[in-house]
Amino acid sequence: MIRSRKKNPLKAKILAMMVLRVVLALAFLGITTWFQIREYPHAKFNLYPLYAVVVIVGLFTIAYASLLNRVKNLRLFAYLQVTLDITLVTGIVYVTGSIASYLSILYFLSIIGGAVLLARTGGYFAAALSSVGYSLIIDLDYYRVLPERLKVFYPTSSPQWEDVVTTVSTNILAYFVVAYLTGYLAGKTAKAEKELEEKGVDYEQLERLNRQIVENITSGIMTLDSSGRITSFNKSAEHITGLTLRDVYLKDAVEMFPAVFSSRGNARPEGRLEKKFKKADGTELTLGFAVSGGQGGDASSIVIFQDLTRMKTMEEELQRAEKLRALGELSVGIAHEIRNPLASISGSIQVLKSGLRLKGEDSRLMEIVLGETERLNALITDFLVFARPASEKKRRINLTDVIRHTVEVFGNSPEASGIRVEMGLRDGIFIDADERQIGQVFWNLFLNAADAMRGKGTLKVNSSFVPDEDERARPQGPGGRRGPIYVAIKVEDTGAGIAPEDLRRIFDPFFSTKDDGTGLGLAIAHRIVESHGGTIAVRSTVGRGTVFTIIFPAESAGAPA
Repeated sequence: MIRSRKKNPLKAKILAMMVLRVVLALAFLGITTWFQIREYPHAKFNLYPLYAVVVIVGLFTIAYASLLNRVKNLRLFAYLQVTLDITLVTGIVYVTGSIASYLSILYFLSIIGGAVLLARTGGYFAAALSSVGYSLIIDLDYYRVLPERLKVFYPTSSPQWEDVVTTVSTNILAYFVVAYLTGYLAGKTAKAEKELEEKGVDYEQLERLNRQIVENITSGIMTLDSSGRITSFNKSAEHITGLTLRDVYLKDAVEMFPAVFSSRGNARPEGRLEKKFKKADGTELTLGFAVSGGQGGDASSIVIFQDLTRMKTMEEELQRAEKLRALGELSVGIAHEIRNPLASISGSIQVLKSGLRLKGEDSRLMEIVLGETERLNALITDFLVFARPASEKKRRINLTDVIRHTVEVFGNSPEASGIRVEMGLRDGIFIDADERQIGQVFWNLFLNAADAMRGKGTLKVNSSFVPDEDERARPQGPGGRRGPIYVAIKVEDTGAGIAPEDLRRIFDPFFSTKDDGTGLGLAIAHRIVESHGGTIAVRSTVGRGTVFTIIFPAESAGAPA
């Protein structure tokens, strides 16, 4: 909810009246002096009281200004000001000619000021006080009670009593009429101000709210000026690109995002762009950009962008899955059609071998035929596993025991003769899976690592549950129980690594960098993991090694029930 900032209108009005008081009093004083000098050129006058009035007005103004921020009851302070103003005006009227003074008009200004500050009540208060002050000063002057030396102007002719009564009565009536009219207008104005304040919006607060929304939105947002320079960069933009506002402020957009903007910083004609962006640490991202026109100035263009890297990866995985599914359906039929005659050929050759009793070169050729037949049969077996990895034999297994057994078998194989295996496996990790197929996943990964290390190096196998902070972020299910837990197994080698251009293809069937490889080992591992509801990812650095990370949904942690 947006709340308007509360301001004190009375304080602002008091301040404005102080300034207006000084300007008007001095202006009227100067003008009246000029007119009275012209009208009464032979009148006797002295300027000392006039100087005193100017000094008193200045002192009052200084006193008001110094007390304004200290006074708690501003309404009482306003009444005090009105009282002192009318007292001062009464003195000014006396020293400038009493009944003949032109400055009696200052009473009207005081009444208007009282109504502005204190509404209708203040106007009537000022009118009553002005009536008393004006009547009193005129009567005292008429009866010569006040000293004549205080006057600046004192004409030789004295006013008649009838003139005194008429002037005083007329002014008193005028004072209250002005008080009524000014109070009425002040009331209307106050009502309008109150309605405006209730309906108004604190635009500074709204700007802060908008800024907070922009800073916390998940998409990157930046604005460009008319020259194509970056003028704003929200937190999400900093998080996505790894750049800060200090890094990009007033930099040309073409310098920071050359694939998106032309040399003058304008958006390219395409509606939505998907471009590559390389961070300072070398990480390559796929960013989706949308550019729209702004309001000119520092926001001539508004650019919204998102990190699509993960989404593009998911799209690639889905495309791979669709391709593998279609290939699998085709492969099952072909494999069965090949396997049946292959079995007949293999059996017939074995019968011929035992019956013909071949020797020398003929016997060696027969052995080659049988070996290649067995190799072809193994290839078809692997192909069938790839095509139909899902098993009906899933049960609750101890994943840690399966991995340890596979490591033990691998350690006794010729491929691992020069390889040191380091394990950091947690006990009691249970998943619902086919034990034989899960073992085959890690066997294929271990053989792949041994080949990458050329028989020498270190193989690390570690397992861990999903980090606690991720688990806390997972929504709770019925009864306050959190969603499923996950286990991550990392297989890391110190081999030659995988080239970046090959990294995206290593799970494709029949893709292999080995001369004698079938290209099905990692494809089978990927297919089995996927069929068990898991994911497999790879990270590799050429010359330093490769890390495979497999994540499975785990039923529980601990001993089986």
